[in-house]
Amino acid sequence: LGLPDKMSAMRRYVGRNATSAVLGLAAVLIGRRSVVRSRAFSAEQFLRETAPPLDGLSYKGQGGRVGIFGGSGDYTGAPYYAGMAALRTGAELVYVFTAEEAALPIKSYSPELMVTPVYSAKSIDSVDKSHALAQKVKSMLHRLHALVLGCGLGKDDQVLQAALDICQAAAGQGLPVVLDADGLEMAIRWPEALQGMDRTLLTPNANEFRRLCEATGIQGEGHSQLVKLCEKLDGPAVLLKGPEDLVADASGRVECCSVQGTPRRSGGYGDVLAGTLGTLLAWSRNKVVEGDLPMVAAGCAACELVRCSCRAAFARKARAMTAPDVLDEIGPVFEELCPCGL
Repeated sequence: LGLPDKMSAMRRYVGRNATSAVLGLAAVLIGRRSVVRSRAFSAEQFLRETAPPLDGLSYKGQGGRVGIFGGSGDYTGAPYYAGMAALRTGAELVYVFTAEEAALPIKSYSPELMVTPVYSAKSIDSVDKSHALAQKVKSMLHRLHALVLGCGLGKDDQVLQAALDICQAAAGQGLPVVLDADGLEMAIRWPEALQGMDRTLLTPNANEFRRLCEATGIQGEGHSQLVKLCEKLDGPAVLLKGPEDLVADASGRVECCSVQGTPRRSGGYGDVLAGTLGTLLAWSRNKVVEGDLPMVAAGCAACELVRCSCRAAFARKARAMTAPDVLDEIGPVFEELCPCGL
């Protein structure tokens, strides 16, 4: 074969195999659960319908106030990444509620985050102090449009008990809540406490998802467990992170985000996703005061935004790419999907 013939044959081969791969994935997903939607989800449309207009007519904070409850003496980067992702996505004010041991480092990372120490890891050794911690955060919930809970929080029993109290209070006020990282540890310990929280979104990776299924008695293999878990939780939506991100809710709706991301796996990407979700849910909540929030759509849009940002960061930095590089790409990628002039 000459070079033109070889190129033509290669295109036909790649085209056939790419099509087969896509159809194969769809068949697997549909075979596992028929509720996977055949229609294409549009992150662009969701963002353009949800993002507040930049028309100069709003006041500071009206475009999104997101709270982050997380951080500990050992983990100060996670709440920082979540908070900065919320800001880079478009939130206007971000409050970080954290341990005294983490407050100063987080403040030193960025002056844009409003960091409030709400407990000391050295002294939170009783139920009364757990209640005091929860009360400090609950007293600030009225300022927020969404809450991200768990990034770098740690697994201290009293802190997790306070996290549950805060989560229940937020749900009672109709506040969207994202449970990530150690927030999922809370859900694993007390899954029954999340019942009815239909403005809560869990973001497990494969291992966290397995533990959630074990805690709720869900049997089965693979993605077929996802809708069963949502039905069992009876309220929260679940975003299962993986090669393809799947987002489902208790109604049986499932969306899949298979947009190309990055082959590089360093720490902080999940925190970036959690913060991005916080902003999108804050905007959704401001548009839907009562009734159901588009939890699945917001989750899928956040996945696409972060995956595209990761891909752009990898294109620039390759093996040197880290989470701050992803933060730098959120703004340009968002502008491509949803130009601020629209």
